[in-house]
Amino acid sequence: MERPLYMLSQLIGNPDHALILLLVFVGTVGAVSAVFWFFWRRSTAADRLQGLTANLGGSVLRPHLLEREDTSWVARVTRPLITAPKDGRGRTPDSLRVRLIQAGFRSKTAYGTFVFLRLLLAILLPSLFLLQNLFFNLTPRLVSICLALATIGYFAPAFILNQLREERQQRLQRALPDALDLMVVCVEAGLGLDMTFKRVGDEIQSLSQDLSDEFYLTVREIRAGRNREECFRNMAVRTGVAEVGNLMTVLNQTNRFGTSLAKALRVHADSLRVKRRQIAEERAAKASVKLVFPLVVFVFPAMFIVLAGPAVIRIFKVLLPALLH
Repeated sequence: MERPLYMLSQLIGNPDHALILLLVFVGTVGAVSAVFWFFWRRSTAADRLQGLTANLGGSVLRPHLLEREDTSWVARVTRPLITAPKDGRGRTPDSLRVRLIQAGFRSKTAYGTFVFLRLLLAILLPSLFLLQNLFFNLTPRLVSICLALATIGYFAPAFILNQLREERQQRLQRALPDALDLMVVCVEAGLGLDMTFKRVGDEIQSLSQDLSDEFYLTVREIRAGRNREECFRNMAVRTGVAEVGNLMTVLNQTNRFGTSLAKALRVHADSLRVKRRQIAEERAAKASVKLVFPLVVFVFPAMFIVLAGPAVIRIFKVLLPALLH
């Protein structure tokens, strides 16, 4: 109790010291408040838009597909520094941005976040390694390890992005035949193509959220006034799946030449199921060949040791001493 009273008396007796401490306290609180306001505040427009979309229901509008203002600290850092390159018509070229969309990252800030992550890992991994060897001299071995870590940090996000993209495309391929059957049913029931897309997107949502979102986005583009053929091509580009591209080609040809939509969809669904069965048969035929390596390397040596091990041990115990004598 005497110690705090003594420190308080010293502060009161030295007003300059107390003023410095007060200024440091006020400055710290102000800096923390500014950082919190800068990184965590949300715009009034985003809050109002979320409040409006929350009352509309999931069947009418999907808030997770709306383009909101990204207020995260990564977006605030990368937005002024890194932007997606544009071509002559103001569109993003078919490169990294398309791969991000095919992996499910549709945000405008996805490009900048991805590039920022690559640069961050390429710098962070060698820095952490050098931090452990801070008191050692730089040798060719340390430099080579740093270069290897920088290479790994630069290419690791691209590898993960390709894995996510392939997984999403596989999910789309598995759900597409069922979606085609639903489209055939809707078209034969008398629905138009736009309403068919909307109905199939709502019904397929429990089976495949990715394919449901693609149908939903296509319907939104058509309702916005964009050309239907262009909307179909955009869906093929967003998915990157050959089967979806073939379906969009069939729909464009049917819309252009005025042929029977139900018949075209039924034929395409049958061909897609035949192709799916052929792929399964191909994988089953390859399984026996792929099993050769693990059998030879792991299974056969263990079986040989179990079967021939006792005989070898008895030979060494009985026959070998007799031969030596």
